[in-house]
Amino acid sequence: MTDHPHRRRLVAGLAALAAGAAALGWLAMSHDAEEVSCLTLAGTGEVCRFIGGPLEVEGAPVFVADRPQALFPTRAELGFVDARGTLWTAPPQTLTDGASIPAIFAALMGDRQSREYLLAAALHDAYCGIGNERRDSYHSRPWPEVHRMFYEALLVNGTAPRTARVMYAAVYLGGPRWDDPERSLADVPGAALMQELEWCLRWIEAVDPTPAQIAAWMERRETALQTGHQSAPDWDSLFGDRA
Repeated sequence: MTDHPHRRRLVAGLAALAAGAAALGWLAMSHDAEEVSCLTLAGTGEVCRFIGGPLEVEGAPVFVADRPQALFPTRAELGFVDARGTLWTAPPQTLTDGASIPAIFAALMGDRQSREYLLAAALHDAYCGIGNERRDSYHSRPWPEVHRMFYEALLVNGTAPRTARVMYAAVYLGGPRWDDPERSLADVPGAALMQELEWCLRWIEAVDPTPAQIAAWMERRETALQTGHQSAPDWDSLFGDRA
């Protein structure tokens, strides 16, 4: 068959279209992957599951400075596979009090040591809890990923989805943010953090946002918190497509 120039251009054009379609498909899958959650995947197989449990502690309670409540060492290793298939591990002797939610928010959160929080709290403590600084897991992954893991583990542990979102908002706002000085909220007064969480909870009740939208809320409002220029949200425009 004669290799006509028009045919070569047609073949090249079709190849380019196919490559473009493949790239678009990959981008779409990547976007969907960012939103994947144990809200829909729990109980479906190898993801969204705990390895080990129930949570057991052993040994004497441990007290650390500026922490009136005792911490307890876990007896055995606890694992969790999140919605993306990432394995998280709390090694034996991880210190936990079963309450990863910052104490400043206790008045808004109620019982921070409810049974459906315990496994998620122990895993969260392994990566950023006081007393675990010498563990290999401690600060070994970025803080946004650790807080998101806490949300996923809450869901698999039986926490109601709306409650899990509220608790995720609390740890995202008031939890530790290591190796990220530009986004640190360590110097923000407690009253300002409490007000911000109250506003965020009002929004969560009205809109029922995704975890990604909760993180976006925080990121959009952090500068005002850091500079002391906090003001009420613009309720009409903030995530208006979901309101």
